[in-house]
Amino acid sequence: MTAPARTERRSLERAVETFAEGKPYDLFFLSVRGMRLLGRKTEAAFPGPDRPGLPAERLKCGLVEAHMLLGVAEREQVAEDHVAVFYRPLAESEKAELFAEAVADPMADLYHPYAQLGDRIRAAAETEAGGWEVTEELVRELDHAESVLREYVPERLARLGFDGGGRAYDAACSTGAFLAAVGSRFPAIRTIGQDLSAEMVAHARSRVDEVHCGDSISPAIPEGEADLVICRHLNAFVVGTRQAHELFAAAASRCRPGGYLVLLGHTPILISSQWCEMSGLRVLQRSAATPSGHALFQCYILRRD
Repeated sequence: MTAPARTERRSLERAVETFAEGKPYDLFFLSVRGMRLLGRKTEAAFPGPDRPGLPAERLKCGLVEAHMLLGVAEREQVAEDHVAVFYRPLAESEKAELFAEAVADPMADLYHPYAQLGDRIRAAAETEAGGWEVTEELVRELDHAESVLREYVPERLARLGFDGGGRAYDAACSTGAFLAAVGSRFPAIRTIGQDLSAEMVAHARSRVDEVHCGDSISPAIPEGEADLVICRHLNAFVVGTRQAHELFAAAASRCRPGGYLVLLGHTPILISSQWCEMSGLRVLQRSAATPSGHALFQCYILRRD
């Protein structure tokens, strides 16, 4: 396939998202084969492992699929009230081929550069006193929403050489299900969670070895003592961009030399993999695919050398 040559002959089109009514954070870029592809996120098939035998749901989540790609990006323009990205369209067959290459390449860079523009949405969430109001229904929803992520990460860490010893620290452990999945795959590890919500901490207590209530800007473990650090809270609609960088620095300081860090979530990560590299971490991968290969999601796996 010679996508670059073919797309050069196609007329430009434009994707526009306004700040007032649109959702600029739905626009994403995928770097593959030296091209920067533009896409717009819509609902994706979500085949959670907690729904055996049932058809996949369609959810608007962290998953992106080939049909969401629009074309090869040429330029973007941020105005006072909108974002516009100019691109040359791709045929459906070209989208499928390029997407398959990205699925096979864990270093393919999938990113949402405009996620931070949703500050007005996060502001309301940040003003809620006491954090989560935990109900059994909420717990089920949260656990289901990250089921694909939980299924992928422990096995991927094992393939990358993580030996499963020492301590695993989740800076925002929520229900504790993610740490429980890590503990199930690596029985020798000690799982340590922290969450701002006392109700979440109470729920997670039965799932993890140790859990603390508190803001993760002040991590519950000493510097350099974690063999694995998990960050699922550095995402759009969870924190602001500046706060995400501050929380990342706090969590990363707890990782020992030779240890691993994992950044992912149900919404776009607000920190770039390039920033992680500039912070002295080795980037082992940037994206991951569902078992069927039908969708990609952001998944930074880093190592402190």
